[in-house]
Amino acid sequence: MNPMDQLRAARPAHLDTPVSESTRAAELSRAMSQARPVRRWKIAKPVWGLGLAGAAAAVTAVAVAVTTTGGTTPSPTAVAVPSATRSTQSTQPVLRLSAKQVLLVAAESSLKAREESGAYWYVEGVSGSADQVGTAVRYLVHSTGSHRLWVARSPKGESWFVDQNLGTKPAPGAEDAWKQDGSPKKWTVDMLKPGAEGSTKVSRTIEAKAGKPFGNPINIGDKVFDLAGRNVSVAELQSLPTTADALKKRLLKGYAGHGTESNAPQDADAWLYQVTSGLLSEMPVKPAVRAAAYQVLAGLDGVRSLGEVTDPLGRKGQGIARTEKWVTGTFERQLLVDPETGVLLTDQIVAVHGIETYAWAKPGTTIFWTSTTEASWTDKKPVKPE
Repeated sequence: MNPMDQLRAARPAHLDTPVSESTRAAELSRAMSQARPVRRWKIAKPVWGLGLAGAAAAVTAVAVAVTTTGGTTPSPTAVAVPSATRSTQSTQPVLRLSAKQVLLVAAESSLKAREESGAYWYVEGVSGSADQVGTAVRYLVHSTGSHRLWVARSPKGESWFVDQNLGTKPAPGAEDAWKQDGSPKKWTVDMLKPGAEGSTKVSRTIEAKAGKPFGNPINIGDKVFDLAGRNVSVAELQSLPTTADALKKRLLKGYAGHGTESNAPQDADAWLYQVTSGLLSEMPVKPAVRAAAYQVLAGLDGVRSLGEVTDPLGRKGQGIARTEKWVTGTFERQLLVDPETGVLLTDQIVAVHGIETYAWAKPGTTIFWTSTTEASWTDKKPVKPE
């Protein structure tokens, strides 16, 4: 029985009468914890992820700006990038939680997680992006890649990232159009590059061929992550506030009316949604801080529930979303959460109304995505690329 089936089976009869959402979420969390033991934050791993240059505003940045170029060698099979879809396998009535309920259940589950020891905080994931290409005919291609991150607990340790470009291939259903276009192995696509005086259109080349793993140290002294516009150490992350109000206040110290990666205006809730999601995705914080982060998200305006969703790796979770406006159109930032464990499975950007370089994106098209496949403390040292 999957977690959502457990939610449905565990639903108390009195939930049909009006009660507070926090009370309902707590009851659901307790029901789930009785159904299964608490697990470590470690997810079955398929293939792994790439840093999305075009999605810099959508994911957490490490303290050092690093290039994402490398050589080329064979690599694991790339993962296709489907749009988020609701599960249709079950014919039972689906218990639709509100976004606040999903997030409060995830907060309750995070509090049950054990604090782990280890010399390094280790994160694995898979990421991807979609582009429209083609000369004779237009079609979509998906670029995917992997990333691994070792963050040393000690300020004397060396923290590393290792990325690998897994290549580009036609999106599912686009194979015939790709053949009509001559089955190319290389494409040129346009993108908008933010600048001090506005965005400019630039071109980049993507290839079917995969690349070699490449990496670098990421720490500047003891600083290893950018949190809310400020470089922070592991010790600072470990000492973050454990209540929602205090954590929100701490994060908002970095808010200056615009995004973390550009000077484009951004409202405070959109900024908090982005920064808090990044904290949950890959930063080494205590379980109580993770719980507080989910509570911060639960208090934001404009967050809606998607119900049960399948992520690009085929994992089911509860989806929440918030609409964001970029220079390239209107998009939805979707977070796919496993409420039973408190794990943030996938963070993705889905088109609502694309313009400029994303005018081709139909509503519901996943533009960028990054999925976490493992995150835990370990004593294993970084595996550096040759």
